[in-house]
Amino acid sequence: MSLYYDVQKIVVPRIVHLAREMNLGAGQVVELDCPRATLLNIAFRIRTTGIVNLFVEEYNGQEWETTGRLEVEEGETVWHHILKQPCFRLRLANPSPAGAVEVSIDANLPCLKELGEIK
Repeated sequence: MSLYYDVQKIVVPRIVHLAREMNLGAGQVVELDCPRATLLNIAFRIRTTGIVNLFVEEYNGQEWETTGRLEVEEGETVWHHILKQPCFRLRLANPSPAGAVEVSIDANLPCLKELGEIK
């Protein structure tokens, strides 16, 4: 008899829209609150009309700590990141001193579901 006969779970994607066509002015920095992650392996899909600096910040119990950074070029980028903590946020910065950019970000925050919950 298997130890897992009644606990059959599967990892399923959970897509969260963090920003939709958000306008970032020249030099502007924005923080995006994110839902708590249940699994720490996440992915972002970023669409932008120009260069944007993206920082993943995690709350370590006392302060926000930058645990990942990426310079995103114009177009669409997919970035996988492994969190250390389930509580995180994104900080976006437009490094351009003159031009605005438009940014859309989706995150895949996968979660565990029992096989009976999946339809």
